[in-house]
Amino acid sequence: MLQAQREVGLAQGRRREMNAVGADPAYAQVLGYIHGLYRFGSRLGLSRQRRLLAALGDPHLGLRVIHVAGTNGKGSVAAMLASVLTAAGYRTGLYISPYIEEFSERISVDGLRISPAETVRLVEEEVRPASEGLAATGRDQDQVTEFEFVTALGFVHFARRAVDFVVLEVGLGGRFDATNVVDRPLLSVITSIGLDHMDRLGPTVRDIAAEKAAIIKRSSPVVSAPQCPEALSVIAAAAARRDAPLYLAGRDGKVELVSFSPTGQDIVFRGPSFPEVTGLRLPLLGPHQLDNAATALTAAGVLRLRGQAPSLNAAALREGLAATVWPGRFEIFGDSPPVVVDGAHNAPGARALAEALRRCFPGRPIVLVLGVLADKDVDALLSFVLPPALPEVVSVVTCEPASPRAMPAAALAERIRGLHPGLTVTVSPTVEKAVAGAVAAAVTAAPPGPRAVVCVAGSLYQVGHARAAARAVAGRGPARRGEVT
Repeated sequence: MLQAQREVGLAQGRRREMNAVGADPAYAQVLGYIHGLYRFGSRLGLSRQRRLLAALGDPHLGLRVIHVAGTNGKGSVAAMLASVLTAAGYRTGLYISPYIEEFSERISVDGLRISPAETVRLVEEEVRPASEGLAATGRDQDQVTEFEFVTALGFVHFARRAVDFVVLEVGLGGRFDATNVVDRPLLSVITSIGLDHMDRLGPTVRDIAAEKAAIIKRSSPVVSAPQCPEALSVIAAAAARRDAPLYLAGRDGKVELVSFSPTGQDIVFRGPSFPEVTGLRLPLLGPHQLDNAATALTAAGVLRLRGQAPSLNAAALREGLAATVWPGRFEIFGDSPPVVVDGAHNAPGARALAEALRRCFPGRPIVLVLGVLADKDVDALLSFVLPPALPEVVSVVTCEPASPRAMPAAALAERIRGLHPGLTVTVSPTVEKAVAGAVAAAVTAAPPGPRAVVCVAGSLYQVGHARAAARAVAGRGPARRGEVT
């Protein structure tokens, strides 16, 4: 029931906002103003965000926050945890970034996204005046960035809605991310750590882990996903320095796979507060999602163990996990051919994507649609989604994500041809045309052998367009969900 209600709510929300942007000049103007702040770039640091929130009355100070950082999986962990809290009867705010199709995806309460009217009201009456008050000094360091502005908007919305919990996803890193103004979270959660954003966070896994472990606060418990030894040692040391109890998914909270199908995974959970919960259905696909589920469920168990969420019970875990919606991550549309839309944009994500493809579509040829950002480690990503690592890939169509940082499709095609001279690589001007071309190629890829699969990956910035294109060729909504972030 809960999942059906959320699916309807999401669909209605998209239609309302699509109409609102076209029909409501005030909403369109507000979104234009917010997105216009992108020109000020991304500036890591907390002093400006603290001053902005102080001008707004410090709305974040009264919120009960679960803070989620990590390289991969933080979005799906946040979505699962928010869903089980909602199923337990708590009013739960969820803050994520980036969004896939509509701005309002970033800020929601109990699965219902912030409305156009509320966005306009809060921006024009509260957040914009406070932001422009800071910028009035004329000093460059006082100009609020887009992420800071939206984070402040989220805090204000959650405070006005008097939520019981906020599940707060970090934007970039942790130490200097605008969300890290939360000084006393109920719980810190750190998902899988790998190499990404090395230009901002440091060149090694230890460097990156240190930036993300900075969300751990004194005496506040921390839950970590399974980590490589280098990352885990950094997290454990940070937790010890801050007297923060550390719970490790895979050790303190374990998920066991009972059965798998193309529509989801049936699992059992054993962890804090929950000696054994059977009958759990995880609608997100891929082996990596088992670690993400273990992390989210362990976090839920710690909240209950500490008396902060006593209504969390086995029924809430079952209902909330089954109702988790996380679009654009190993999301499968149709079946003739199936079109997988995935946001994998770094090497760990690409590795998880390849594993999920092998498990869901064993032995089937793959037509790959790729668009990447130029500032990513493109060769590392390609090493997991092209032959010989993924020999099922028979051809590639390159395109460009909707980002000023996008690598030109022709340049990406040349990179792939240089690595794999025998592989068929074509260039498409748009994601939509790339998907249509890949579907046409997949239909005739390998008759009379196994039917081919289309997979779109490489960047979250193209997922929205890819989902629309996949819906168009599939003729109906997505059949299954999963995630690689």
